[in-house]
Amino acid sequence: MMNSFSFGEPSLHMLARRPAAPKVSLASRSHIESMDAGLSSVTGAQEVIKQILARRSVTKLILGHNDLGDAGCEELFGFLSSDTGRNYKISQISLNSNNIGNRGLLAISRYLRDNTVLKELFLQNNVFVGDSDVAMVFALAINSSQLEILSLTTNPGLTDIFVAHFFPLLDAPNFHEIHLSVAGLTHQSAPYIVEYISSPRCQLHTLKANGNQLRIRAVRSIIRAARRTNYTLLRLELFATGLNDPQDQSDVSSSDDEGETKGSMRSWTDSEAELKRILTRNATLKHLVEKDALALLRYSRALLLRPKHRESESSHPVFSPCSESCACAASATSLISSIGQPVTLPATSSNSQSLWAKLPVELQLHILSFLGPILSRAQRIRIFTYASSPSTLPTLLPCLSSGGGCIPDPASPQFGLGTPTSGPLGIGLGGGVMLRKRGVGSSSVGGCANGKCMGAGNSVMCRREAERLQWLTSVRCNAFELEDEEDEEDAAHD
Repeated sequence: MMNSFSFGEPSLHMLARRPAAPKVSLASRSHIESMDAGLSSVTGAQEVIKQILARRSVTKLILGHNDLGDAGCEELFGFLSSDTGRNYKISQISLNSNNIGNRGLLAISRYLRDNTVLKELFLQNNVFVGDSDVAMVFALAINSSQLEILSLTTNPGLTDIFVAHFFPLLDAPNFHEIHLSVAGLTHQSAPYIVEYISSPRCQLHTLKANGNQLRIRAVRSIIRAARRTNYTLLRLELFATGLNDPQDQSDVSSSDDEGETKGSMRSWTDSEAELKRILTRNATLKHLVEKDALALLRYSRALLLRPKHRESESSHPVFSPCSESCACAASATSLISSIGQPVTLPATSSNSQSLWAKLPVELQLHILSFLGPILSRAQRIRIFTYASSPSTLPTLLPCLSSGGGCIPDPASPQFGLGTPTSGPLGIGLGGGVMLRKRGVGSSSVGGCANGKCMGAGNSVMCRREAERLQWLTSVRCNAFELEDEEDEEDAAHD
């Protein structure tokens, strides 16, 4: 006989729902985040190593607020420096508040040496002490790496000794941001900072030195150097550095005080206003330089790249479209024939060279220089060298991968209506047909609007924009370069 209560109210264990598995994004699966996890010394480092070995890919290592110390740091970076550890392409490491000293910093330096993957290193609130040898080893390691961002904030033991031996050796074109707030710096650090930001070695976009004891004269010397010789800095923070101390008697660059007496000081309000004007100037010039550099490359490539010797007759076509309906079919002939060819001008005979090619190279370069008036001579030469080299031409890929790699913004009004991000067949990522504008071929694909994808948040950078930025950095056209007076005089005599 069937139980009369078998179809009654369900039991409590039936009502209890099985807990859902935590949702983990694909990106975070390559992140190891063990903040305030009680990791201590060698044992804690070995635990982190186990977590790394348990994953196929690790791109971020966030280990803040633990107690790894020097021993744990040496253990961890000893593994990361090994052949097995090098297989993990870690781009960001955070070791804030881990009681790490100079021994640990030397271990980090060994890992940094010739490292082309690590981009961001955060070492805030540790116990580093200013040591000349350690500072020099660390600077040389950064020079050989591709590190972009370094934070040494809240390390008051670094003092002026670190700055005096770190900045004179620092020569890293990819090093763009450093944080030295609350690092125990005084006015004695100012000459080394001034010398660095005034030299061509400096490619910093951001320099933070808040909470030190630089004092008013040192701060003014740094601002003055930025105004005169630095065009890369876009953010310079010098807050809470004893600017309003009336007893400041620091004698920094007193001979360069532009006729002002030692007792006269500008208020911080005036200094801050001047600093804002300098940073605005740098940002404006940076935009103009990048714009002119890209425009100059476009025309220099067409006019300076010499054609290769071609066979009179070829039994096989140079290029075959994947299908008659492919967008590359219509422009296949013009695309291939234009590579390595100068602009063809009307000539009296078919065998004569173009009029442009008959001009002396010096005159060609002089004419092209008017397309980039804000660029320095060195910048234009680097662009001309790049544009005239066949080895810098991109490889020809099949049409299936010619979509540009851009991710359109679904919230954009242009989504599904015909954007430059559509593929060669006019089909977007959403599966709908994207209507192309008439007369727009594959050669006009220029990336997303404003160079960004996936909405106003700019959470995903357009692949084309990333390649542009990489090229601008490689030819040193990501900042304005001031022409020397000697160069200008030589150019006038030429």
